[in-house]
Amino acid sequence: MRGVGGALLAAVVALTSAVVWAQEPLAVVTEIQVKRGRVEVRTAGAPDWQTPRPLLSLRAGDEVRVIGDGRVVLVFTGGRGTQSVTAGNSPFTVQAQPGDGAADRARTVVGHVTSFLLGQQREATYQSLSVRSVRAQPPLILSPRDTRVLPGPLEFEWAGSERLKYRVRLLSPEGTVLWEQADLDRGPLAYPASAPALASGARYAWELQTREHGIQRATFEVAPATDAARVTEALAALTTAAARSYPPATRSLLRAALLVQERLYAAARRELVTAIAAEPEEPTLRLLLGQVYDRTGLTQLAADEFAEADGLTAPRP
Repeated sequence: MRGVGGALLAAVVALTSAVVWAQEPLAVVTEIQVKRGRVEVRTAGAPDWQTPRPLLSLRAGDEVRVIGDGRVVLVFTGGRGTQSVTAGNSPFTVQAQPGDGAADRARTVVGHVTSFLLGQQREATYQSLSVRSVRAQPPLILSPRDTRVLPGPLEFEWAGSERLKYRVRLLSPEGTVLWEQADLDRGPLAYPASAPALASGARYAWELQTREHGIQRATFEVAPATDAARVTEALAALTTAAARSYPPATRSLLRAALLVQERLYAAARRELVTAIAAEPEEPTLRLLLGQVYDRTGLTQLAADEFAEADGLTAPRP
């Protein structure tokens, strides 16, 4: 009886493990280009096709199809590459991808970043305002703001009227003024190499002031040298030949996601803004940018990006 019971237990454990494996995400949607047509996903066993959201996690047996002109890019977990889905190879069924036995740095970094992206899809908790005041908006600190920064070049960025003049002041961890400039046009403003060097691991504050709107303040921390070296190495891995096989927008998304993981929101924002300038209709880039704004307290900008992402995934006539 003990042998039968042991065999039964082993069978139950094996079956449970198989079910868990089958439910593990195998890929994440990193690009959705609707253009003229529709992009749809059907989960395994479901009767209906649905419009996917950016960063949707896909499991074994899920199907992706493109009707008309468009494309979907999937990135597989474990650094196992990408799959582009168009009308020509639709519907595409998600299955586990075989490993090639390689363990290069790019694949390892992509695998870690993909695992991070699997948990980033979420419903927006607020909506973009449909009506804006016609009055000029007060200045707003954009970056660096509640973030870590890598040692090296630093830029101060803000939104505001071009008619205003601005003063920027950098404060030391003790609150003393390290550097300031006045009578400035709207940024960005580079921190000059001749100014006092910033200490690794230290937290600073900077202030933006106008005569009409007073002072705003934001803080940032210079990443410790060990963290900065690790991040720099990982970013370099995403420029290798192995990483270059990924589409450009997906590669930018992976780099930005790596920076978000490290709370380097200012650098992630720059990466995403540059990528959006090249791919303005890519909703996944906008979704992640919205999350960067959300994490740095820029809730209205976050809502605007979430709304843009939603609009770009809607079916086109």
